Parts: sequence; C-alpha cells; structure tokens
Amino acid sequence: MRRVLLWIDADANYDRIGSRAEIKRIVSKAKQAGITTLVFDTKPVEGSVLYRSRIAPFFQKKGSDVDPGHDPLAVLIAEAHSMGLEVHASLNVFVEGKGEKGLAFDTKKHWATHLYDLAFYLQKDGQSVPVRRYNKYPRVHELAYITNELADKLKIAGTAAIIKDNQVVDIITEGELDLKDIAVIYGQGDVEEFLRGSLGAKLVTKPEIRPITQWADAPHAFVNPILPQVQAYELALMEEIASHYQVDGIVLDRVRYHNVHSDFSPQTKAAFEDFVGKEIENWPEDILKLSLVDGKKHIEYGEMAKDWFFFRALGIKEFFLKARDRIKDVRPEIVFGDYAGSWYPEYYALGVNWASKNYKYDFPLAIESYSETGYAEILDYFTSGNYYEDVYIKDLENKVKANLSMRTEAGQSLEYKPWYSVEGAAKMVNEAVMGATNVYGGLYLLQYYQKPQVLQEAMRTCLELSDGLMLFDLVYIDMYDWWDTIGDVLRGGF
Repeated sequence: MRRVLLWIDADANYDRIGSRAEIKRIVSKAKQAGITTLVFDTKPVEGSVLYRSRIAPFFQKKGSDVDPGHDPLAVLIAEAHSMGLEVHASLNVFVEGKGEKGLAFDTKKHWATHLYDLAFYLQKDGQSVPVRRYNKYPRVHELAYITNELADKLKIAGTAAIIKDNQVVDIITEGELDLKDIAVIYGQGDVEEFLRGSLGAKLVTKPEIRPITQWADAPHAFVNPILPQVQAYELALMEEIASHYQVDGIVLDRVRYHNVHSDFSPQTKAAFEDFVGKEIENWPEDILKLSLVDGKKHIEYGEMAKDWFFFRALGIKEFFLKARDRIKDVRPEIVFGDYAGSWYPEYYALGVNWASKNYKYDFPLAIESYSETGYAEILDYFTSGNYYEDVYIKDLENKVKANLSMRTEAGQSLEYKPWYSVEGAAKMVNEAVMGATNVYGGLYLLQYYQKPQVLQEAMRTCLELSDGLMLFDLVYIDMYDWWDTIGDVLRGGF
C-alpha cells in the first residue's frame, strides 16, 4: 500500500486529541488533504501512554486536562476508520522518562542506561563546580561548555569565562563572543557569582560512568535495551495495544541506544564478555577512550570496538524479531513499522542497522559480518527522517556546515555530507534497504516555516523517490494552516 503518514506527537497535540470533537476535526482535515494513515504517539518519551492501559500510567500534560473517560486512541480509531483512514500506534520504546519524571527516575531507576562520557569541572581555590552541559545552552543556575560546534557566536546574557589551554583567561559579562578560536564556560543565575571570580580557574575533565538520569545534558531517560525486564515490559505494552485496540499498525521509535556513550552498565559488560567469550581487561577503554583535544571531546576506538558495535546492533535486531512476533501472534494482519534517522553511515553509533541484511557497507568500525545485523526484512515498512532544509543534492554546493534548523537528531553531525538533503537522504535509504521493505520518506515540517513551496518540493521528492511519505508533525500543519499546502500535492496524484 502506498501510504501518506501524518504523525501526531502526543505532547505537541495534547489538546487536539483531548476530545472527540477535536479528533473528528483533525480526521476530517486529514482525509480532505489526502492523508491515508494517522500515526498516533501512543507512548511518548515520558513513558506514560495515550490509551487506557493496565500497565502504564496515562499521559498528563501540565496545564491541560483530559476527561478521565476519554480514550484518545479508541476515539481516533473509531473516527479514522469511519472515514477510511488507517491508525498506526507509535511507541517510543527504550525511553522511560523526561524532565525527572518517568519510570527511570522513579520505581525503575535500575533500568536507566549508563553513559560513559567526559565530565567537566571548573576548579579554583579548592572549590569544584560541575559544568553540566556540553555544547548545549545552560539552564538557569547551570554551567555549560560551549564551542563553535554549537554556534559561531554567543550573545552574552549572563557571564562567560573564556577558556584557553584548560584555564580561564578572561571574564565577559556583556556583548557578543566570536567562538571561532575559543571555548567558553557560560552560565546564568546563581552560578554567575562563581564565574565572575573564576579568572585563573582550571578546567578539569575526566571520563565517568553514571546512569543517564545523572547526566544533565541527556534530554530523555533511555533504558538499557539488553535488560530482560526492560524488553518484557516494552513487549507487554505492544501486546496490550494489539489485543485491545483495532489499530491497523504499530510503528516503533527509539529502538536504539541513547548515543555512542551507552550502555556501559555492569550488566552490559557481563553480556558483552559472554558474547565475545573473554573478560575485557580494560573496561571501557578497550572499546573507546575519551579525551579533550583542541578544546573539544575526542573519541578514540579501542581493539574491541568492532565487536562492540556488532554486539549492540545484533541485540537490537533480535528485539525487532521479538516485537514483530509478539504483535503478529496477536493479530497477524497488523502492519509492523519502524522510524529511524536516514543518516545511515552515522547511525551505527546508536546500535542500529536498519538496512537490508544483504547490504554491505564498508566503514572502519564494521566487522565483516556486520550486515547480519540488518533488520529491514523484518519490517512491513520503514519510515526515515529525511530531516534537512535543503531539498536537492545540488543545493549543497559550496556548503560546509549543515543547516538543520532547530533539530539535531541522534547520531547526526553538523558537517555537510553528500546525503544531507531530502533527495540525498531518500537515495541513501533506498540504497541501504535494497527493496527489502516499503520506505516512506519523512519530513520535519518546522524546517519549512514560511517556505510552503519548498515543503511541497520536499514532499514531491519523497513521493518520487520513496514508496510513500511521512509528515512530522500535525501541530505544524494545523498551526500554519497548511492543509491545502499539503493537499495540493497529495490530491494531485501520487
């Protein structure tokens, strides 16, 4: 089936799915525009759910109320089916918390994935203050380490300490800083008093392993994918939806590791040692070593890195097999899908190989049998995030830095690569999937704000180069009144 998927993010669209009247309006608009399938964010990153579950709590958004008798998933299915549209339930699988709320922060703290990362501290006169964020703007009362990887310039609305040779050499409290050749420690609020007196302070870095919930710059509380109890819980949620709701499909999201720094828990160490059949003498340095080089984080891969990336990707493939079988055992007709980023040559860092098992990609950290971890054949469809402002490969000429516009997805770098356009991404995905499953090219609509004609070109490109289209997200179509913008493309035939 040639599908056009419209994603409905739970948090952004909470009020839109909070009543039958609003759901009916959205379904009617989608039908008129030519949408075939509504993908409902049934389990957001907080870990709570948007259906009446016996397992997980119901998702509540501060400042918004949903009638206790209202079941958004059930109502959406009824209204969509009445107009001939499909409903696919989306689940954020290996993440269970956000903003210090969720299972990974509460009753299941031991599920949290462990990150091995470089910790930063600013030290002076016996006082050591943690610098909690790396290349992310700080929250109030926190310090952040910022380089030109984040921005070319920093407008000062607090206090900035300029770092050279791991030492504070100047303090700036106003104006704008050019970050071309410097790094700064920046903060606002209570931390400014310390920063203003930090001239001569030392920047100290050291590798540390701790749960993700103890790293301030990790936005979501990922859990450890190899833990049997984690897998059992996530599979139970999928089975619950398949058993009690007439969804047409279930699509998985975030079936991955948080990043290249995870998971380094004792449980994963034991599982990896069992996998390779020997004890890892230098854990985790035999896999990767962390340091600060020229003011920026640097990773050097060790002798066990190739086996490590194979181990992680194989585990993820095995989970996809379990998920598909659990769902299809309940209702064989349910469509089974997956979302992941399109930037395949960088995606191995997340422990994921969404390519065909027959696709051979030669990269330095792949063992010869890495292709065995490919799982495209397990899926009924794969939707890829072709999340770039530039539509065509030719638009990349003479560019050296990616214009990702407010969205840097997991595993994405900022330097331009040949596939960093909608067209390039679509071709990259087709090359890797090799026709093993249906591919629906995805677009992030906020990247086309005030550029509806460019959005239409991006849509046409996905429809031409893929088996269908995925639009993320409903909130932007509704907010910008783009129903006719997308309808003009879809109603024109695809």
